[in-house]
Amino acid sequence: MEGMEYFYELFEALPRGGPGDNKSTRKAFNAIPKLPEQPLILDIGCGPGVQTIELAKLSKGTIIALDNHQAFLNKLVKKAKEKKLLDHIVIKNRSMLDMDFEENAFDIIWSEGALYFMGFQNGLKRCHQLLKKDGYLAVTEIVYLVNNPPAPLIQYFEREYPDIKTVKDKIDLIQNERFHLISNFTLPESSWLDSFYLPMEEELIRLNKKYQGNEIALGIFEEMKNEINLYKKYSDSYGYEFFLMQSISR
Repeated sequence: MEGMEYFYELFEALPRGGPGDNKSTRKAFNAIPKLPEQPLILDIGCGPGVQTIELAKLSKGTIIALDNHQAFLNKLVKKAKEKKLLDHIVIKNRSMLDMDFEENAFDIIWSEGALYFMGFQNGLKRCHQLLKKDGYLAVTEIVYLVNNPPAPLIQYFEREYPDIKTVKDKIDLIQNERFHLISNFTLPESSWLDSFYLPMEEELIRLNKKYQGNEIALGIFEEMKNEINLYKKYSDSYGYEFFLMQSISR
């Protein structure tokens, strides 16, 4: 994608890499019925690692934080040092498409707003390979919250993410890929606004001034502003669903 440096400049300035909040991370983690005392956790697409820090506090285990953008990992390391949690976190700069971990290695795999890069179904398959028997997978995935979404929304996602489905369709897919669904819930609007879109709006004002006359940069920033406006208009029709599931053998 042309102009990725402007995209990253925007996202590096944000508190989070996508919709989410610590309360939702805790809610999903606390729904796990049984865990080893010091679980091995893989955080796929960790970004700047807000949820990684929270998982380190909650689990007392070891977390492999995987992302392919070093600036995000640097922010995570800084925060982990400040919180005195770096001993629990292993940084790995690697694309999720090139994971070389041994199979049956992890007690938990976590991925907030990132697994879709692999394609949701492909992501489920790969995570099933990497999880220990009866291991847990927690993911947030964008979904339609209504059965008949508005036409402009359908048109948008046909371009941006054709794999979007209803919650029921995603649950069917989860079960077909050898997982038992433990719980699911929809992220609140505050997960999108407080730590993501509202800070993004502030950064877009700054960056639009900085890059006046740069058509590539301004085009990227306009796309992000359009994304924010789309959510504000149609937040009752789509959102992120948090799915917690357990691997089962066939």
